[in-house]
Amino acid sequence: MDYSELVSALKENNTQKTNKLVKAIRSRLVAFLRIHMNASQSDAEDMAQEALLISIESIRNNKIKNPDQVVKYMISVSRNAYLKEQQNRKQVSFEKISDLYQHKPGQLQSLLDKEQKNLLQWCLDQLKDEYQKYMQFWFDNPDMHTQKVADHFDISLSNAWTRKHRLIKKLSECYQKKSKL
Repeated sequence: MDYSELVSALKENNTQKTNKLVKAIRSRLVAFLRIHMNASQSDAEDMAQEALLISIESIRNNKIKNPDQVVKYMISVSRNAYLKEQQNRKQVSFEKISDLYQHKPGQLQSLLDKEQKNLLQWCLDQLKDEYQKYMQFWFDNPDMHTQKVADHFDISLSNAWTRKHRLIKKLSECYQKKSKL
């Protein structure tokens, strides 16, 4: 399959062709991450999705100089995203270990938890109703398989992944911005 056609399909707004190519490329990226990077299935799916989002944005912004190399670019982006995620996990695990040896007052922690929930709720309330319902569904069903979520909202699997990641990013940015005020 000629994946360079993805560039022209995106530029021509050919949704059907784009979806077909994205589906094929996504499975290739997942396989690459699983085989070469030893990623878990869920990590591979997340990083492949992240790579697709970054790559599609790059294509739309005319940052891809050689369309014939689009798959190599996506593989590179997915590998880098996976390695960055692994590095972040190592840092978080070290922080968790140090947190185990620190004792925080219960009342203060309770107030902080409540404040964090309030900030997240405020950010959630800023979304359109449709997106609020979508994210609330994910919060209520965090372990649900994405295909079931897509079926529940009558959207494609690709759309479900994209919507979830974009909304999480939007909520995260809002939360960070509000928590620094």
